[in-house]
Amino acid sequence: MTDRFGRRRAAACLLLMLLCGLPASAAPDPASPSGVIGAVPGEGPVLGLDECLRAALGANDRVVAERWGRRELDGRMKQALSTGLPTLDLVGDWSRSRDPSFALDSTFGGGGGFGTVPGAEPWFNDWLAGFGSLIPPATEIPAQSYWRANLNLNWTVNPVKVLGAVGAARVGKERQELMISAVEQQVGEQVVTAYQQVVAAADQIAAVRAHLANQDEILSVVRLRYELGLATQLDTLQAAVGRANTVPQLSRAEAALRTAGARLNALMGREPGQALRVRVEGELEDGAIDPEVALSLARGRPDLTAGGLMMDIERRGRQAQKADNLPYLTMAGSYGYVGRTADSLFDDGHDSWRASVALNVPVFDGLLTRGLVREADGRIRRGESELASQRRDVEVEVLDLLARLQSSRQTLDAVVINLARAEEAREQSLLLLQLGKASYVDVLVAEANRSDAQAAVIDARYQVLALTASLKRAIGRNPAERLDAIPDLLVKE
Repeated sequence: MTDRFGRRRAAACLLLMLLCGLPASAAPDPASPSGVIGAVPGEGPVLGLDECLRAALGANDRVVAERWGRRELDGRMKQALSTGLPTLDLVGDWSRSRDPSFALDSTFGGGGGFGTVPGAEPWFNDWLAGFGSLIPPATEIPAQSYWRANLNLNWTVNPVKVLGAVGAARVGKERQELMISAVEQQVGEQVVTAYQQVVAAADQIAAVRAHLANQDEILSVVRLRYELGLATQLDTLQAAVGRANTVPQLSRAEAALRTAGARLNALMGREPGQALRVRVEGELEDGAIDPEVALSLARGRPDLTAGGLMMDIERRGRQAQKADNLPYLTMAGSYGYVGRTADSLFDDGHDSWRASVALNVPVFDGLLTRGLVREADGRIRRGESELASQRRDVEVEVLDLLARLQSSRQTLDAVVINLARAEEAREQSLLLLQLGKASYVDVLVAEANRSDAQAAVIDARYQVLALTASLKRAIGRNPAERLDAIPDLLVKE
């Protein structure tokens, strides 16, 4: 009995010495990550959040496509201007024809004579008969060749239609600028979210590695206790199985990091498999947000303003359609030369010209214009209703984001405290295990609680950062802009 007591006392002393030499937990502080993350393997420049946002705004496919839409509207603006500008054509043609119409008309003596005029003197009819013999028969009329060069001008003057079309095109360009801003904000939100996913995935890898280190520590303690006769072989087996079950989590976390890196690459307009290294940034922003100011900002965000301009475009288009029933002027002019041969085309006396002005008064077009105007009225009313619904949806979205952000902040505060307590409980249970006052199951539960608490902190921090970016986009601001830089948004204490 004395030997058994002495052996236990020696084992306890050995465990205390081992405890003093054991390393501290390798778990990083996920609330304040630092360093460089290799999101996609390979060498390349280190990108911070600002660099990622600039790259995305310059090369993201959606942003580039929306900017090309601006050029499309430039073309429509020119098309609208064309409704009020004249057309000028330079036409050159060559023709060859045979026209026996004069020879076939008996009034002019077709077929060799002019005939007679009833009631005329005999000598006059004889003269006509002799003159008509100068016109050859129809079968003897030869083919003729003509060369022509003309400059033709056509101009339709309808001021109401021109003003409506040009005004709609100009407003369309303003609307497109707002749509570009809206897309840039949406892409910025996606970039911030993807960037924080990369950081969260790296935090998760660090957490799993820390969990593995703790599992190794527990396994070494259990093996030592087994060698000293203070633990069973089942305890050692359970500790080894627990560590082995943690290894696949590391593979999944590394795969999640590569996926997040590929997604961030795609948002920046790069190949998903291109090497990507990210500098960890992303400070948590605090401060109470004024809901009324947030809603006021949201009502003026680019996509809603663009929707209002769309209604203005529709009204101007309706104005242009109504103009089809109003009187308008058409002017036409032509100046050119005609000749029998190419070398005689521009000879003196071969020039010709024509000018005309016409007033057109539409009377009845088969109800086409009335139908188009009625269709435009319906489209405008429907658009106004959809825009009102969109405004309400935006307000609901902002209120929802505010509530979720506040809840996520509170959750983050709670899980950070819980993580500290879980770390302390894990250390105490491991100490008790080394002293023989706790079972392996107690240590396993404490370690699982610490791992869950650390995962909760990582997830809560990501949620706060992502929701903050979403809120900025929802109120029409750049996701990279700080909350305290937005006038009157934060409640002053």
